[in-house]
Amino acid sequence: MPCLPKTDPIKLAKLDPILLRAKIDVPVITSFGIISERTSLLIRAEDIDGAVGWGEVFGNFPTHGAENRKHILEDYIAILALSKSWKSPLEAFDTITAKTHVLTLQSGEPGPFAQSIAGLDIALWDLAARRVNMPLWKFLGGKCNYISTYASGLNPTGFENIVEQKITEGYNAFKIKVGFCREGDLQSLSKIRKLIGDRRLMIDVNQGWDLATARENWIAYSEHNLDWIEEPLAADSPLSEWKDLALQPGAPIAAGENLLGDEQFNNYINSQCFGFLQPDMCKWGGFSKTLPLARRSLSHGITYCPHFLAGPIGLLASAHSLAAAGGDGLLEIDANFNPIRENLVEGLPSIKNGIMTLNDASGLGIYPDPKFIKKYAVT
Repeated sequence: MPCLPKTDPIKLAKLDPILLRAKIDVPVITSFGIISERTSLLIRAEDIDGAVGWGEVFGNFPTHGAENRKHILEDYIAILALSKSWKSPLEAFDTITAKTHVLTLQSGEPGPFAQSIAGLDIALWDLAARRVNMPLWKFLGGKCNYISTYASGLNPTGFENIVEQKITEGYNAFKIKVGFCREGDLQSLSKIRKLIGDRRLMIDVNQGWDLATARENWIAYSEHNLDWIEEPLAADSPLSEWKDLALQPGAPIAAGENLLGDEQFNNYINSQCFGFLQPDMCKWGGFSKTLPLARRSLSHGITYCPHFLAGPIGLLASAHSLAAAGGDGLLEIDANFNPIRENLVEGLPSIKNGIMTLNDASGLGIYPDPKFIKKYAVT
């Protein structure tokens, strides 16, 4: 199994968190809440030689949580990141995670700290790849620069025009949100299945069922020819419940975006309950932990499909991670309009027959527009 590549030592001169906010007309509706504004918390890392890398931190729900992560970065993570020269991004990840462990316990915020460190890790790997003028997917050991994609985040109603537009844009796989009420969910599934024909279809329950409800719904929902049913149970449900659900006839289970740490992920992998594993590298792990995790899941016959639903930096990081890992997983791309994703950078790869092709530009291959940042940054 390929290891993470060696890098020259990294000594940072600057580490700047940049919080962007943009209004939207149509909110994103999930079984756990509503996203009424789009946010993106970026990290700009610059080394002493002037090389720059970009990362992104999870902060899309609740949207006010992005300010919390920004303060964590400014008050704790940046101080540690600037304190010494790092042999590799992995060394920085492990050291800063260890040094902030007690803080996560004292504050009761292991998630926000993990998310902040993940964004830093992405920025450091981007910087390392740019210094040697290699695209990240290749720098990290990838053999192929094209990946399958799907249009995600579809609301339970009012999705018709979006689906038709995405088909025109080249998408051939879709995921819709369910977990509201059985009758409404099944109506949405019937409607979208008619719209997309025999194209691939997945559903996301967003942890909205208990075991009894999931068992009751599994066959009826699966009859819509689903590639997977995502997060049917709360992420911290006992593995015994996941194993029970995995025995139900129908679609396989997908999960992972709300796990934190190797131990949790390894328990999921070893349970043999899951057909698809979906870590969010902006929530935990960055490249340093997500890529080895992806390769472990593939070695156990589990498809790696990165979770992501925010700005273009995290989206491209997820794309490079998927290309580096290999396998036949799909990249999640939010189908809803997001002014930050659409306008922060130029040259996001287009989709053709469901496939995204990454270019050979160094690092993530994109450069945020300073004028856009100036307009939408929250100071």
